[in-house]
Amino acid sequence: MRNRFVGVAEALLKRAELSPDELAERFDAALDVDRWRRLVPYASIGERVANDDHARINAKDAVREKQRLDEDGYFCLKQVFDRGRIARMLDIAKAVRADGWPVAFAFVYDDFWSIARSPSLSAFLEASVGPDFLQNTVVWAHWVPDAKGVAGWRPHDDCRGGGETFLSMWIPLSDATVDNGSMFLVPDRMSREIVEATRDRDSLPAAIFRRTLQDVVALPVPSGSLIGWRGDVLHWGGANTGSSEPRVSLALEFRSRDAKTNRFERPLIDPRAALPPFRTRLFAIVKALREYTKFEPLLLRHLALAERIFAETSPRE
Repeated sequence: MRNRFVGVAEALLKRAELSPDELAERFDAALDVDRWRRLVPYASIGERVANDDHARINAKDAVREKQRLDEDGYFCLKQVFDRGRIARMLDIAKAVRADGWPVAFAFVYDDFWSIARSPSLSAFLEASVGPDFLQNTVVWAHWVPDAKGVAGWRPHDDCRGGGETFLSMWIPLSDATVDNGSMFLVPDRMSREIVEATRDRDSLPAAIFRRTLQDVVALPVPSGSLIGWRGDVLHWGGANTGSSEPRVSLALEFRSRDAKTNRFERPLIDPRAALPPFRTRLFAIVKALREYTKFEPLLLRHLALAERIFAETSPRE
């Protein structure tokens, strides 16, 4: 029965693919920076952006959450970012989605790259992954619809073995609540046991299973907060339990300068330099889209478009 259901679902997704004419139109539109500017006239693309202190992290909070990161592999800082900026970014995400694009295409706009460049946040990153840290080009934006039973991504880790050289950051653009699917995770000390058992296809001993259930951490946070975790931490998006509000968020990843990175993470970006150029942003978006159909099957509708943009924007080595 399950195989039949999967076959039907795949057939429906296949029928939903962009037609050749739609594909050509969308490809031209994606590479047209002026069209993106017209779509969201109040959002900039490729402008010189000052690294202003739009993020405020209290020194006491920074120390507390760095200790939590060291002990449990995650941190949670509430209401870090300027409310006006977060509201504007949410409006950008809504405009992109309303125009028929996966919401991750909001990363063509400056706000989505400059959000992590305030002095306060840079100081926290430096304490977490080391001086002269870099940002990789693994980015994403999430939209969990306002429909009961719809969930975020299934349990996964981001960079197994990354240790203290890796940090994921997650920023909610709307309130992330238990009702609309906040983030959940298993602290680092337990994540490794579960991931190893999953990798080896072993059953978890009953004692570990029970302890893990009780160790799960829910992270409901208001919009403009900042949460994050090391690469080995098992995390997932919860299910909507009846909320009428979608959950919208973005994700970024950072690396120690001397860390060994994989091809998917490259090119790396220096947060102290200019924002990445438009074509690099497109490359980052479609690079992720090609990978994340495993989490969001509806992205298959845009896969052919992503492949074409990927081929057009891939850095020449």
